[in-house]
Amino acid sequence: MKSLFSGSAMVAAMLALSFSAVAGDTLVSQDNIMGRSYHQQLYVKHQCATCHGVDKPVSRAPDDSCLKCHSVDKLAQKTARQGDEVWQNPHNNLHYGKDVPCTECHAEHAVKQPMCKDCHTFKFSHFKA
Repeated sequence: MKSLFSGSAMVAAMLALSFSAVAGDTLVSQDNIMGRSYHQQLYVKHQCATCHGVDKPVSRAPDDSCLKCHSVDKLAQKTARQGDEVWQNPHNNLHYGKDVPCTECHAEHAVKQPMCKDCHTFKFSHFKA
């Protein structure tokens, strides 16, 4: 039987499936830029400088940009765990406390896996890549 997909089309289809399974529906095309749907207001006028500090960024946004709107203490409260899992909080953990750079786990324009996934198998059910 002849395949319906060429090699590159098959790879693209597989990437699209894995992409949506990991990032859910939060990474969408917004005004020709891939970005998180919950940051939609930043894409209306290509306001790259809001996070990156420049209109044409060449590197990741600094943590200070995230912390303008997101409080580490509030995030730590929101992701707190109980009992034996108390130090498995991604925003206040045994290894780094509250000092993990935001972009170690989160990405605005691409799918990213949490840094702790390399060694730990626990799940964060509401993780936003």
